[in-house]
Amino acid sequence: MKFSKIKTLLICLTIAVLGLTTFNAKAGDEWIDNWKSFASETGLPEHAAWVAAIDNAEVRALARDWEDFRGYTASSLLAKESHPAELKPGFIITKENIDSLPWVKDYLSQFWIDRLTSDWLPIKGIRIVPTTHYYMQRGRLDATKALGPDPFTINEKGELRDKNGEHGFLSEAGLPFTNPQNGEELNWLFNAHGVGTDDLFFDTIDMAACSGTNVLERLYKANIFWRRMAGRVSAPPLGNVEGFEGITEAGALLIKSPRDVRGLAGVRLRFADADRDDDFKLYIPSLKRTRQLTGTNGQDPIAPGLELTWDEWRSNWFKTDRRKFKYTLIKETTILHSPEVGNVYDPYRIADDSCSLSGIVDMELRPVWVYDITDLTETYQYSVKRVHVDKETYYSQYLEMVDRNGDIWRIWDDTRDWEPTTGRFMWRSAIIANVRDERATIITVDSAWEKIDSMTNAIFNIDQLRDRRN
Repeated sequence: MKFSKIKTLLICLTIAVLGLTTFNAKAGDEWIDNWKSFASETGLPEHAAWVAAIDNAEVRALARDWEDFRGYTASSLLAKESHPAELKPGFIITKENIDSLPWVKDYLSQFWIDRLTSDWLPIKGIRIVPTTHYYMQRGRLDATKALGPDPFTINEKGELRDKNGEHGFLSEAGLPFTNPQNGEELNWLFNAHGVGTDDLFFDTIDMAACSGTNVLERLYKANIFWRRMAGRVSAPPLGNVEGFEGITEAGALLIKSPRDVRGLAGVRLRFADADRDDDFKLYIPSLKRTRQLTGTNGQDPIAPGLELTWDEWRSNWFKTDRRKFKYTLIKETTILHSPEVGNVYDPYRIADDSCSLSGIVDMELRPVWVYDITDLTETYQYSVKRVHVDKETYYSQYLEMVDRNGDIWRIWDDTRDWEPTTGRFMWRSAIIANVRDERATIITVDSAWEKIDSMTNAIFNIDQLRDRRN
């Protein structure tokens, strides 16, 4: 299944080479030329397929419009910095050469450095690929442009408010604080990314519970659904969804296997009001009853054996509240991270056994903001979450979760299924690694682009969702 997209795009590549118009390279298009040269050098089909996906007029036009709005691209930000001579597309970091590369620790997280030498989730190398220019949908861009100067403020509870004092996510579809000046502004920009599209459908998502010896202990298969309930820009109903007043977004999960938990279903509705807890319900098929959960239940694993909790299903999904958490902008920096090429191939190259990586991992240079979410209540499972937010996608490139003793407990690392022609995002794969106990949850996703239009609001009613198990 993972190779079907590559085959389709290779056909598109052949057609493009034989018959489509050749577009003249213009300023800002060099990233596409870089990928074309790189793919020619590696000769790998997945790299050629990615070139086929980005080398067209739609991509060039949308990328330029976002560049004009931001005033920068990832490439232009990187060009202002000095980087090691070796750090260029085609270079592979390996166990054999890493000790001779003192700069690696400045770009690469300790988790990935350790993968080159550890028996737990080992890899053969990290290949540098060209930096891609990412962006969201045109509708989101247009809505952001229409906001005007200083459209939002943050109140004493940490809520996003518009000029009229209304909840910002309910009244406006544009992105807040695209040039964040502090951690609270950056946190709201990250929240505004949501899942990068108005509707999301995973059919299916595989969640593998993996031991410290890379052995599969349990594999869960599920459907995940998500819907933006306010500020919709690309799929009907546009604007806000009737019947979900006060709600900004909704997520739902339905487990399909293994048999003993088949039919377990969860629905979580996020209210804009900081004082209103999520409407969070879980149907337990073995008990044939529905439980009303609270925000604290978001810290629980989604299913036994998984490192993935309800609060982390999209890297970070607990509610913003200035009274409970402190949001601190730490720095701006450049990191190495997996490219968002999941629409074509998996840069992690997760093996068929679901609990190991098959060899070389692809990574690109990404400019990011880094901010800390610090627990002020001393009751949350993590004392700090450190989030690396990409300056083009406005989504987390990497997340570290720190325990109450100040040690890293878990990390979240993922690669997105990004549609270059539309700017929509879903997911391809993710790794949630418990570095303290050397366990991992490895996720692989089939993003059901062709089924999104079949989604209805009934999915976000727990009584109707649970009936889909049959």
